[in-house]
Amino acid sequence: MPKDMRVFLESYEKAHPEDVIRIKKQVNTAWECTAIARHFESLNKFPLIIFENLITANGEQSKFQTVINMLGDRRKLAYAIDSTFEDVAIEWRRRTDENRIKPVVISKKEAPCKENVLTGEQANLYKFPFLRHHGMDPGHYITMGLFTCYEPDSWIENTAFHRGFVAGPREIRCLLTPYTHSAYNLRKHEERDIPMKVAYQIGHHPAVIMGAETRGGYPESHYETAGGVAQEPLRLVPSETLGDDFLVSADAEIIIEGIMHPGKRDLEGPFGEYPRYFGPQQMNPVFEVTAITHRNNAICHSFMVGINNNFGGTQEEGTIYSFVKRLVPQVQRVYCPVSGAGRFHAYIQIRKTLEGQGKEAIMAALTTSEMLKHVIVVDEDIDIYDDRWVLWAVATRSQWDKDLVVIPGCRGAKLDPSVEDITTTKGGIDATMPAPPNRYSKRVYIPDDVMEKMQLEKYIDAEKIKSAPTATGR
Repeated sequence: MPKDMRVFLESYEKAHPEDVIRIKKQVNTAWECTAIARHFESLNKFPLIIFENLITANGEQSKFQTVINMLGDRRKLAYAIDSTFEDVAIEWRRRTDENRIKPVVISKKEAPCKENVLTGEQANLYKFPFLRHHGMDPGHYITMGLFTCYEPDSWIENTAFHRGFVAGPREIRCLLTPYTHSAYNLRKHEERDIPMKVAYQIGHHPAVIMGAETRGGYPESHYETAGGVAQEPLRLVPSETLGDDFLVSADAEIIIEGIMHPGKRDLEGPFGEYPRYFGPQQMNPVFEVTAITHRNNAICHSFMVGINNNFGGTQEEGTIYSFVKRLVPQVQRVYCPVSGAGRFHAYIQIRKTLEGQGKEAIMAALTTSEMLKHVIVVDEDIDIYDDRWVLWAVATRSQWDKDLVVIPGCRGAKLDPSVEDITTTKGGIDATMPAPPNRYSKRVYIPDDVMEKMQLEKYIDAEKIKSAPTATGR
């Protein structure tokens, strides 16, 4: 059986029933699903939630379910590709770099996504349980759809997450930020004054999503990277209205097909984005829907934008690790914390052997993406998954007159509210100790045998340990 969303949901719920919640009570797609996710976030928990009884944007009872938090934390991402919490980003990137697998094309009769084919008036976006996320959002949005288009010269496909405002039963207004390959493709089509064929592919196995979303060269096949991460060929099928050479995933839950006419724009936004701010309303390209195909009892997938940044951050980690390791082989791990909106901060752990490696790692990392803004490099004894110890290294191992790197005039993330025009100032801190054989003050420690002996559970009631408040608790 090919890997698809249903295979993952069944497997993950069987393996981790404590992390899967099914909500059978009626919930409105306008704000109520996001409110539940927000309450869980306040507990620092991101369970996979399946909403089984939803009211759609047109006030009707939905025939479909919606899943959120399927990519809700790095443990789920690790489970999806049989990796670990620490290694998931590195393994993700390794597969996209070294293990690409070409897709296979199957017939429409074999494709689950063709079980229902809707065209004309039947193709109604308001029948699907897309969510309205935040208070200023103008309506319901597609947030976890793989926006798909082709580069016109090579006819190589590109897939990426681009938010889509459902502005009508057959109209979606999409944000294609300037440095994305989708924006490059649209620009090429508009220069030739020809419409761009597009599709949203919604609902797939996380490994497929991880591979299809990975940033690569331009143009490079995202279907091959999807197969590489999933470790099996992605099954493709010709579209219904865009031609036999426009191929989409046969095992996706929902496919939305359409076109973007040259120069056609309309108002989109404001929308609560990943930096946890509302982006401004702006004129953006219009996706005119020509067909919707879906599986029987389709399951919609929505991403909790502005709440959960684990997916984007984990993806960036693999890219940064791959780039930096070419210049600084001593790099051990990379982590993009939620405190940096998942993409703006990177903590890099190195096994320092020579002076200068910290600054080299900073400079290499800052070239990987317009979104990465701040880099902190630490030694291998620092737990980069805990902000406390990274900041402790900054406090005790850096002097900013010699360890601070500041680079103005860099391209910046469009959704960063502090960016002026499209440029930003990037920087980094080398918070590493001097390289051997230089000496540095030794960290305090307790002998390992004593730490092993004095386990809390041996001396204190388990409920007392559980109920003790955290230092930041309220």
